[in-house]
Amino acid sequence: MIINIDENIKIELINENHSQPIFDIVDKNRIHLRQWLPFVDRMQTVEFAENFVKGTMQRNKDGNEFAFVIIENDKVIGRIGVYKIDGQNKIGEIGYWLAENLQGKGIITKSCKALIDFCFSDLQLNRIEIKCGTENFKSKTIPEKLNFTREGVIREGELLYDKFIDLNLYSLLKIDIK
Repeated sequence: MIINIDENIKIELINENHSQPIFDIVDKNRIHLRQWLPFVDRMQTVEFAENFVKGTMQRNKDGNEFAFVIIENDKVIGRIGVYKIDGQNKIGEIGYWLAENLQGKGIITKSCKALIDFCFSDLQLNRIEIKCGTENFKSKTIPEKLNFTREGVIREGELLYDKFIDLNLYSLLKIDIK
């Protein structure tokens, strides 16, 4: 599955061909990504990335998530997806990351817009959440730009390496889209 974002950017459902590019991005952006992503230290080999991708593909197949790579001009530059899909309550959680040198260009915002459309139209979700560290100022601008409602703080909501961090909880309901 491919969703075109603009003439240069698309998101593509993750597959085995993405293992090496994912590893390469993580490897080149370790310091940047490590600040907010707990898996970075564990991804030390391409084999780890291959297993990571296989697990992701199985969760995609099972409908528990829809994880994509972000591609610009045929090069993988990050990831985005809807995770922890609760089919009973029609809720999903969007997560994303991008190579450091490509931040600030609107790529994540545009990719999120397309993913939100997919979530509400194709998956028939009613609620989408974005959670991000309260100190992750770049990440929290995304739900704010997209008119998500900040519902509050999840205290010590994520274990990031050796400490718990607080998370902002943002939500967007299907009825919020005009």
